[in-house]
Amino acid sequence: MRIFQVIEASTNLSVPDSQTWRRNLHEPLVEMGHDVVLFPAEMGRQAMRRRDRRARARFSESLLATFCREHARQPFSLFFAYLIDGMVDAGAIDEIRRTGVPTTNFSCNNAHQFHLVATLSKHFDYSLHAERDVRDKFIAAGAHPLWWPMASNPRYFRPFAEARSVPVSFVGANYGLRARYLAHLLDNQVDVHAWGPGWHQTATDRWRALIHRYTLVVRAGRAVLPARQARASAELAEHDFRRALSARFPDSFHPPCSDEELVRLYSRSHISLGFLEVFDHHDPSATVVQHLHLREFEAPMSRALYCTGYCDELTEFFEPDAEVVVYRSPHELLDKVRYYLAHPEQAERVRRAGHARALRDHTYHRRFDTLFRELKLEGR
Repeated sequence: MRIFQVIEASTNLSVPDSQTWRRNLHEPLVEMGHDVVLFPAEMGRQAMRRRDRRARARFSESLLATFCREHARQPFSLFFAYLIDGMVDAGAIDEIRRTGVPTTNFSCNNAHQFHLVATLSKHFDYSLHAERDVRDKFIAAGAHPLWWPMASNPRYFRPFAEARSVPVSFVGANYGLRARYLAHLLDNQVDVHAWGPGWHQTATDRWRALIHRYTLVVRAGRAVLPARQARASAELAEHDFRRALSARFPDSFHPPCSDEELVRLYSRSHISLGFLEVFDHHDPSATVVQHLHLREFEAPMSRALYCTGYCDELTEFFEPDAEVVVYRSPHELLDKVRYYLAHPEQAERVRRAGHARALRDHTYHRRFDTLFRELKLEGR
């Protein structure tokens, strides 16, 4: 099959040279023997971040011209993108769609960030959403949704022969309820470590934090509408809580780690944590919602003892407490962390079962096979 693909290597700008999405969404297609023309989307991301209409137009024109040239040379069977509002002009997607090539756009984090694709989605034939229960949002926006869960690439996410030197670890940004969960563990003498944006405080970070706090104080003082007052006050409370936690346990928090260090941490850790809760629109005064992340698949694929929050959607992929460990509250998290640290044989049993399930059912190779069947593209 010949596929035109528009993706970024990674959407996580805090990790230098990260290749997360190239490894998950591009390389499996190549390994499966498909002819994939990759059009990097970084120019579109930069245009979106700068709100630069001219840069977005240049990116859109280049994308359309490249597609048309390659399609004339040899027709495509599928257009696969990972784009959000502000990265590309919708007219370019409309032109590609008129060629008759099926167009798909993948997106994730729609549980709390659907606004990022709310406008663009209806311009594709199919909107591939990673979370199960967001279908109605796409329908309301005039799009055609198709649930396409996340997975992992076993070529990169795999076990390493590392000594388990880290009792409990988490890799990811400091947002949502994550600091609250880690504070509960640390206050109960659990040796837990976190890597990622917002955890580790350098001298420069502390100055930036002070400036940010001043901004929040001013914003809270000037807010007139009750909703804005509530958000500003909640943001200030979260900011102060996270700064205090970092100051109390400085040895437990670390800067972002590389892709390779992340995978090795799964092997170095006795327990690897996950957190499903996020604030809607990243507003700490708003509703707390849950959604699965890549780590729900990457950690078991790396044969970690993965301990994450419980939600019904997770049971579609792993058997709770048999293939991954689950918790429903900070207290249950503490109890299960203590139990599995004290029972390494049971921990290893869960590790092996989760790894086997991930290898069998949750590779991106299998996800693409499923997608091609759904779109009736097999044999093209």
